[in-house]
Amino acid sequence: MADVVVVGAGVMGASIALELQRSGRSVLVVDRGDAVGAGSTSASSAVVRFNYSTLAGVTAAWESAHRWADWAHHLGADQLEADSGSRPLARFVRCPMLFIQSPGFDRTGSTALLSEVGVPWEVLDEDQLAEQFPALDTGRFHPPRRPDDPRFGDDPSGQLDAIRIFDSGFIDDPQLAATNLMDAARRLGTQVHLGTEVVEVRHANGGTGRTGRRTVGIATADGREIDAPVVVNAAGPWSAGLNRLAGVFSGPDDGVAANRPMRQEVHVVPAPSGFTLDDGGVMIADLDLGYYSRPQVGGTLLVGGVEPDCDPLEWIDDPDAVSPHPTVDCFEAQVWRQARRLPDLAVPHRPTGLAGVYDVTPDWVPIYDRTSLDGFYVAIGTSGNQFKNAPLVGQILRDVIDACEEGHDHDADPVSTRCDRIGRDLDLGAFSRLRSITETTGTVLG
Repeated sequence: MADVVVVGAGVMGASIALELQRSGRSVLVVDRGDAVGAGSTSASSAVVRFNYSTLAGVTAAWESAHRWADWAHHLGADQLEADSGSRPLARFVRCPMLFIQSPGFDRTGSTALLSEVGVPWEVLDEDQLAEQFPALDTGRFHPPRRPDDPRFGDDPSGQLDAIRIFDSGFIDDPQLAATNLMDAARRLGTQVHLGTEVVEVRHANGGTGRTGRRTVGIATADGREIDAPVVVNAAGPWSAGLNRLAGVFSGPDDGVAANRPMRQEVHVVPAPSGFTLDDGGVMIADLDLGYYSRPQVGGTLLVGGVEPDCDPLEWIDDPDAVSPHPTVDCFEAQVWRQARRLPDLAVPHRPTGLAGVYDVTPDWVPIYDRTSLDGFYVAIGTSGNQFKNAPLVGQILRDVIDACEEGHDHDADPVSTRCDRIGRDLDLGAFSRLRSITETTGTVLG
């Protein structure tokens, strides 16, 4: 028996468990895996960036960055000091981002959002970009192409400028970050059952939603029934399957923002001079060529894709059937495009890196919300770009659950959460399952 069962022990599930435990509830976390943060969390590039197309996206990322920067305090510094056996803490490595836009990108709108929230940025014109980053080819190559395209090797036309966004960076060990959160939750009393597969979301009559039912707990593959009036789906790539067990996202009362698992690859290459962490390296989000990269400890770069039109999206049915090994086609598409921007990049002879699975929504915006089954809540559709917001997501779900369990109609009157580090309120209607889907493309970008 527990007040809340959280399904998923990744960085989102751990953050949610911590905040719900802090609120005075008893929390049980279950995960089919054998370690905290061992699923899609461990495959994250863990980029902390702020260039989102919505006010809610920028606000959440800027607030979360402040929490990453003060990680020990966020976890509970007094408890950490009292626990001499605490493991190391994940570290926020600051690293500016160069945002290279594609033609027609709404720069004015995106930078206005940064300014409104208080994120520092500047424009580097053609001359400044070439002077400060001489290793870059600053020509314009758009549109992105794959190496088998006859025009892949075409000369660039025109010159680029870029936006430099300060205070960006990355988390040096994403799985450790999830473990830090879960350690903090455990110190307060959260129980964690690993190697535990959920086979049923149990419910009974008495709900007020479309189903007329409400959650009463879960059943597991080993024959246990766990009673809980609240269940939170934070199962990442497996979350769509859990939704089916609960009978949600199958009708209009759960909106159109359903999520699907997608395979992604990230590759590792040697960093050329001027782009390591020791010599002023930056992260690059290059929409002109269709890749992103970030330096990492050890003198290498992580390279991923930003879903340009030329790259097919690899939707999958079974997250357990996905190979963790990178493919030649994806490696060449991403790394060779970056080599056009960085001519001194030493491209390995074989793919190096890893593959992971993310759960993606039609507009690449997460769903942090209730559902039509009373007592069943979701933190899903994180689309590979929400790792950075993990410190805030626990609070978001706590505030939604508090309001809904007290009878508030979050669908009609969305609650907000307080971003106390930056002094702003965040309207949680932006992450509603009932939101209007106005965009059909997006990006993982870390």
